[in-house]
Amino acid sequence: MRMTVEERDQWECLLADWSAAYDITRSDDEDDELPFKAVPHADRQALLEAASPRLLRAMIREDHARRAAAAAPQDPP
Repeated sequence: MRMTVEERDQWECLLADWSAAYDITRSDDEDDELPFKAVPHADRQALLEAASPRLLRAMIREDHARRAAAAAPQDPP
């Protein structure tokens, strides 16, 4: 798969920022419409897929925020 300079930069930032919490990969299959993938370490059954590293990064941010909110202790009523 060919990446533009911007996509390569986004890819490197994505790996640097999120690889501690997600397994992040990209497919070399030219026919893969969603070649950028991430699986959270905390939930090996979840799979995030995107067409670009920028979109995957946004999906990871949303997923991480949702998981953090769900794991946060709730205040008693």
